[in-house]
Amino acid sequence: MRVLVIEDEKVQRDNLVKIVERSYINTKAYGAANIKEAKEILTSKEIDLFFIDINLPDGSGLELAKSIREIERYEHTGIVFITTQVIQIIDAFKSTHCYDFLIKPFNNEDIKAIIGTFYRKLGINTNVNKGNYLIVPIENGVSVKVYEDEIIFVEYASRKSIIHTIKNKFVCRSLTLTKILSNCVNSNIVQSHKSYLVNINYIDKIEKVYSKLYDIHFTNTDKIAQLSNSYKDLVYKKWCNE
Repeated sequence: MRVLVIEDEKVQRDNLVKIVERSYINTKAYGAANIKEAKEILTSKEIDLFFIDINLPDGSGLELAKSIREIERYEHTGIVFITTQVIQIIDAFKSTHCYDFLIKPFNNEDIKAIIGTFYRKLGINTNVNKGNYLIVPIENGVSVKVYEDEIIFVEYASRKSIIHTIKNKFVCRSLTLTKILSNCVNSNIVQSHKSYLVNINYIDKIEKVYSKLYDIHFTNTDKIAQLSNSYKDLVYKKWCNE
């Protein structure tokens, strides 16, 4: 599931992107500040749901929505308008058959409710407890069930694997990265470095540190993983196809 948020106010855009990705597994949210950026993303990616601010700096969000509807693959794609004025929504419903709308200021529950309803209408399962999982032994004979779709990244340090998920962090001394990777069904979990596995779905950006090393930043945490030259092509190929 891919969501595109088109909102010129950076704080609101970033907040909406985070809410979407933190609330639903297997969901990637992209942010665009204007129509130009939005068109670049919707052309290169297959978007399943749009959030569009009606007032954008380089044009009308309503006109953008109309142009989206002219693209065959987006003829029936969900569109949610963001606005400060309810009166603007009337024309939006008539001309673009939009799915729903958000009135500023909106809260987290408003967004979750809209996306949850959209998922259910499409028959998409939002229950994270039905995904593939790993049984991870932690300490004192205790093992936990870790859902693969919730794993952000795994690091190996001081002879132990540290699994970072969207909700918790688990430390395991008996599983190596190789063992964890071989047990994963989710093909979006890949090796990025001799000491790291990463989930492609949560990568926000990749920054070059020096010629042979890169930092990987994620949407759901401030923590950073590393990418080495040996795995760069694999990671970029998977990430760019998301």
